[in-house]
Amino acid sequence: MRILTRYMLREMVVPFLIGQFAIVMMLTGSVLYNNANLFVQFQVPASAVIRLALFFVPFLVNMTMPVAMAVAASLAVSRLSRDSEITVMRSSGISLFQIFRPIFAIGLIISIADFAFGEFVVPGSVNSYVQVLQRLETKFTNLTPPAGKTVSLDNNTVVGVGSMTPHYNYIALHSVVINSTAQMLSSSPVGFIAIAKNARFSNGTWTLYHPLLITFNTDHPSTILHSDAVATLQYHIPVDPAFFESGFQLQMPMGQMAQSSMLSLHALGMELKQERREHLQDIPRTLDYYFKFSVPFSCLVMALCCPPLALKFGKGGGFMGTLLSICLVFIYWNTLLLSRILGSPGPQGHPALLAPLAAAWSQNILFTVWGIWMLRRIE
Repeated sequence: MRILTRYMLREMVVPFLIGQFAIVMMLTGSVLYNNANLFVQFQVPASAVIRLALFFVPFLVNMTMPVAMAVAASLAVSRLSRDSEITVMRSSGISLFQIFRPIFAIGLIISIADFAFGEFVVPGSVNSYVQVLQRLETKFTNLTPPAGKTVSLDNNTVVGVGSMTPHYNYIALHSVVINSTAQMLSSSPVGFIAIAKNARFSNGTWTLYHPLLITFNTDHPSTILHSDAVATLQYHIPVDPAFFESGFQLQMPMGQMAQSSMLSLHALGMELKQERREHLQDIPRTLDYYFKFSVPFSCLVMALCCPPLALKFGKGGGFMGTLLSICLVFIYWNTLLLSRILGSPGPQGHPALLAPLAAAWSQNILFTVWGIWMLRRIE
């Protein structure tokens, strides 16, 4: 069996590397093509584009290893079937399970490697990608607020901004007006209007420099109580991040999954523990936690499903089984996305249809059972 294992490994190495390289290059090319107009419009330097692409590649490698595994297993089995080597093995008394067992073992090893790669390499590369993107956005000086130039922070406060200039840890604001009917004193119906030429927004805090502060009676808005210039005024309330968007929004494949890859499994687990201590339940982050386990082990699922498929349809041509295996990968990914949707909370706070653990592992269980059934049927 050691000879068979080495033989299968030799058959799979080159197809695996070629499949991995081809899929990653195609996705990287699609990223550059889809965002070419944006890079030209904002005059993004070529060095920044290269860094963005390179820092995003490890995430693509992590997510496309199952595809490479499917290609490698299918091509290896198709080649052995086409040259009648599997027929010779079976006539020697070797069962299909024994023939495919090295492929299953390789799939398990690649799953573990993919998990480790996603745990120790991907978070650092994705965070570096985000840092490059943030530094890049600070160079876009023509940043304007949304249509209407106002935003409601809450039911009592409206902010108007003339223009904005992003910096690394804050956003400089110009021609700012804050109109709030919130009571400045809890016992008095007093609101205020603050007008400033320059201001700053950072971590939910609005800081106005030398503003004109006008207080008024909220019951009778025309009644001005006080009007004076102050040195600074700080007003702490978060705002929808979309208010500060520059329009520089990259179209990245699997962008939502990339955001969840910024944290390692350990860091994400610590955050979930802290939330449980505070009696909070973050379903999306819980899904991210379980999917960090299930997605890498889809390599093993592909190793179980693709060899029987390639053997059954290998007579239709050398690449027929491989083509069907690639189609199986896309069916798997759509099933995975459907499971994530079913595991997410519904509109208006309706409970999810699947528990996070079931949503993360249901597609793996489904395709594993199908692969074992297919193998037994062919045997």
